Amino acid sequence: MTHDFPLFDPNTYLIAKISLLILLLLLFLAISAAPAV
Repeated sequence: MTHDFPLFDPNTYLIAKISLLILLLLLFLAISAAPAV
């Protein structure tokens, strides 16, 4: 079996974790700004 996407590669894991944190931050900002709009 060949794995094209290195799921357990530390670099890939770090990028995924950072992008997830950014998504959560954007979601939090959108929810906070919603009543103002």
